[in-house]
Amino acid sequence: MAETVADTRRLITKPQNLNDAYGPPSNFLEIDVSNPQTVGVGRGRFTTYEIRVKVVVPPLPGKAFLRQLPFRGDDGIFDDSFIEERKQGLEQFINKVAGHPLAQNERCLHMFLQDEIIDKSYTPSKIRHA
Repeated sequence: MAETVADTRRLITKPQNLNDAYGPPSNFLEIDVSNPQTVGVGRGRFTTYEIRVKVVVPPLPGKAFLRQLPFRGDDGIFDDSFIEERKQGLEQFINKVAGHPLAQNERCLHMFLQDEIIDKSYTPSKIRHA
């Protein structure tokens, strides 16, 4: 029986329009440029910088530690209103991640959201050949 190999190539993106190129930036990346250091002298002189890039990911919905305590007067984490609240929070989180411009074209995100069976041996960034 042949082993199924996940396709790890990036998805094809839509062309960028003028509003995307010149509109206000989205705050999905935080870029910090610091520590300038000049190296050399005269015409061969140049400056190096430290550049740190941080991808901003929305926070997960909060945990429900107090609802897990025993001897509560309600159903705790199994209460219908709590389940609905958690469902809405998870839905908002997944929509934010799926709409993130750096993540929305990643095949591994699409696999996670669409595949019925999760390939536990899948490693993003590693391309496996059949």
